[in-house]
Amino acid sequence: MEFDWSTLVLEVINFLILVWLLKRFLYQPVLNMIEKRRQKIEAELAQATKGQEEAEVLKKQYEDRLTDWDREKRGNLDELAQQIEQERSKRMQLLDEELAQQRLKNRARDEQQQAQWRNQAEAEALQLGGAFTAQLLKALAGPELDQRLQQLFVDQLAVLSESALHQLREGWQEGSVRVEVVSALPLDTAGQQVIRQALEQKLGHSDGEWRFTCDDKLIAGLRVSIGGWMLHANLQDELHFFTDAAASHG
Repeated sequence: MEFDWSTLVLEVINFLILVWLLKRFLYQPVLNMIEKRRQKIEAELAQATKGQEEAEVLKKQYEDRLTDWDREKRGNLDELAQQIEQERSKRMQLLDEELAQQRLKNRARDEQQQAQWRNQAEAEALQLGGAFTAQLLKALAGPELDQRLQQLFVDQLAVLSESALHQLREGWQEGSVRVEVVSALPLDTAGQQVIRQALEQKLGHSDGEWRFTCDDKLIAGLRVSIGGWMLHANLQDELHFFTDAAASHG
């Protein structure tokens, strides 16, 4: 077989043309496409890496935020518990103060009630004592005691203070003063004259009305009313005086 150099050359040229054509129209676009695909993949990988890094950052931030939230929540819970404890302590203190005030009020009310009961009992005891004493004095009273109290009235009138006499004279001299003499036992004419003379001797003569009456409630002695003034020397008024004085003192 004879080797043909022209054919070889042509084949080589055709091959080179084919290679150029393939490179020009097929291989280069494929390379370009592969390069673009590689670049795209790298870009996507870079984007994915960036996204992963951002996700890691976000995850770290989220975890940190969760930690902060948990710490803040514990702090808020502790603060809330402290506020609740403070409020509870405050309310307990207010309750203790209200209870103390209520106890004081109850104590004061009980003491006041006891004082009222005591005063009432003392008043009742004084009334009973006065009534008993009045009954006893009634049993012991008689003409002799009555005359002694009448003489006591005359004696007291004789030593009456000037200020009291001045006040009695003002009413005595205003005009027709009314003089009322009430005695435990009826006064005879001589007894009435003794009382009248004693009064006129200290106060002056009076043309007013003189009235002599009897009231056994006086027990013994007499009571003299001169206008708006009253003089007394009897057991009933003395009993009332001491009973009232004892009640006022109690």
